[in-house]
This record gives sequence, structure tokens and C-alpha cells, in this order.
Amino acid sequence: MYILIKARLASMEELKSCYTLDEALKLYALYSMDLDIERAKTAEMMEERN
Repeated sequence: MYILIKARLASMEELKSCYTLDEALKLYALYSMDLDIERAKTAEMMEERN
């Protein structure tokens, strides 16, 4: 859950009081998928340059 705080998607207080564990894990999964998509786009752009 540290990653959610570091990415400023949620504060520690929000994670403790507003989100259930299931909701926090879904938020993390969405964030992780977004990072994967950005990495893939960057890799694709680098391949096109070469």
C-alpha cells in the first residue's frame, strides 16, 4: 500500500478509514496496469526510433 501513498493516489488516513482492503488492492491493480501500459508505449516508441 506504500506505493499508493508514494504515487499520491491515497493517503495513509484514506487507506485506514475510507478504503477496504479489497478496494485498495483494486486501486493498486489499476495503477499497476497503467504503469505497464506506459512502459509498453515507451518501449514501442523506442523500437520505432531504431
